[in-house]
Amino acid sequence: MNEELAQLAEAMRAEIEAIPQTMRQEAAIRGALICLLSSAVKQMGLIALPGWKPPLSTREGIDLVGVDGSGELPEVKLAFSVDPLVELAKVKAMEWVDCEHKIVVTFSERADKVQQSTFFLMPGLTHLNLYD
Repeated sequence: MNEELAQLAEAMRAEIEAIPQTMRQEAAIRGALICLLSSAVKQMGLIALPGWKPPLSTREGIDLVGVDGSGELPEVKLAFSVDPLVELAKVKAMEWVDCEHKIVVTFSERADKVQQSTFFLMPGLTHLNLYD
């Protein structure tokens, strides 16, 4: 999975660089990255569900989940949270997802701010900092 994450991080950095400098707003970058991740999840043979909210969760939705719908019950295989910094509310939402790969993607170029926000990370989450 580490090799796949490294390739994904490279593709996400390229996606950010493709956005014209004057149009690089956090919301636009976040949306572009979720679109790219959605395509990657589909290439893995999974169903990509953006903004999915786990049942019984009172928290925010998950930015993107990859679901294997081939079994009797659908199974979440991957979950992504995408933000400039690690967000506590999103980390809490990820607790409600039962899956092996929970990935928090950060894309802020402010290394100090990203480092401070990693305080919210919990065991079982993989942090993928695009500007590490």
